[in-house]
Amino acid sequence: MQKGFTIIEIMIALTLSLILIAGLTQIFVANSRTFNVSEAGARTQETGRLALSILSREIRNADYWGCQSSEGVMAGNIVNMLNPAAGVDAILRGVDGENDTGPGGSDVLSLAGTDPNSALKVVKQPSGNSANLHLSEVTGLKENDIVLVTNCQRGHMFQVTNEPDKQNNGQKVVVHNTGNVSSGPGNAFKDIQPSYNDDPNGAFLFKPTKRSYYLQDNVTTGRRELVRDGVALLGSAGSVALFEDVRNFQFQYGRDTNGNGQVNVWSDPGDPNQADEAIAIRISLLIRSPDDRVTDGGQSYCYPGWLDCANDASLLTTAGANDTFLYRVYTTTSTMRNRI
Repeated sequence: MQKGFTIIEIMIALTLSLILIAGLTQIFVANSRTFNVSEAGARTQETGRLALSILSREIRNADYWGCQSSEGVMAGNIVNMLNPAAGVDAILRGVDGENDTGPGGSDVLSLAGTDPNSALKVVKQPSGNSANLHLSEVTGLKENDIVLVTNCQRGHMFQVTNEPDKQNNGQKVVVHNTGNVSSGPGNAFKDIQPSYNDDPNGAFLFKPTKRSYYLQDNVTTGRRELVRDGVALLGSAGSVALFEDVRNFQFQYGRDTNGNGQVNVWSDPGDPNQADEAIAIRISLLIRSPDDRVTDGGQSYCYPGWLDCANDASLLTTAGANDTFLYRVYTTTSTMRNRI
C-alpha cells in the first residue's frame, strides 16, 4: 500500500513555506535597508567631520604674519616693494570670500598668512640700500619666490632675485634687486629702511601663502567636490579635491564692529571691509551620501545649520520626491586666533 501527502497537506505546507519565506525576505530587506542607511550615515559623517576639521584648522591659523599683528598689517606696516599688479593686497587681507558664486549657490573662502614652519632668521642686513639679506638658512627658498621679512614693528614684501641655495662666497644670502625677473612682477625698489640690524631681536623671513576653498562639479564622476586651491602670487600652486559629495558650502563672518573683542554681527561674504572686521568664521556643509536609494525621498533638512528651523519650519529644505540620497548638515564656528 502506497502512502503520501494529500493535496490539502501539500497546499498547507506550501502556504506555510511561503509565509516563512516572505517573513525572511522582509527581515532581509529591512536589515539591508538598515545597513545601507548606517553605511550612508557613516560616510557622510566621515566626510563632514574631516572637512570641518581641515577648515577649522585653516581658519584658526589664518592671518599669521610672524610677530607682526594682523592689525599692523591692515594699518599698512608692511611695505610692498613689488611692482604693481602683484596681488599683494589680496594676500595681506588675511581672509576674503565670495557669496553664492559656486555650484549650487555655494561660497568661496580665501585664507592667507604665512607658514610659521617657514621662518628663517635674518642674521645681517649689510645696509639700508643693500639689495641682500643674510639668513641663518635658505632651505626651501628659490629664485622668484615672493617673501615677507618682518619684525614686530614693520615688514617688507619682495621677490627673490637670486638662487639662494647657490654659494655666495660662503654666505646664505637672499637678494632682492630691481630689474627683470624670469617670472613674476619683480621689485620696484630695493632699499629697506630702516635697517633690521637696528632691532635687537632681529627679523624673520617667511613665505606668504593663500588658500581658497570652494566647490566644483567633477566632469568625470559628476560628483560635487570640496576643493583647496593653493593660490600663489605667481599664479596657481595647484588645486586638490579634498572630499566628494559636498553639495553646498556656506560661511559667514563673525564681526567685531565695536572693538570689544566679541562677535556682535554675522555677515555673508563679499564685502572686503566686513572681512577686515572678522574675528570668527562659521561654516556649514551639506553632505550627500555617495549612493542613492537610501531614503524614501522627500527628506527635509535645515541648511545652513545656523538657521532656526525648529521655530520656523518654512526654513527647512526638502529634497525632491524622487531624491533618495541621504543628506546631512555639519556646522561649526572657528575663531581667527591671530585677530584676538
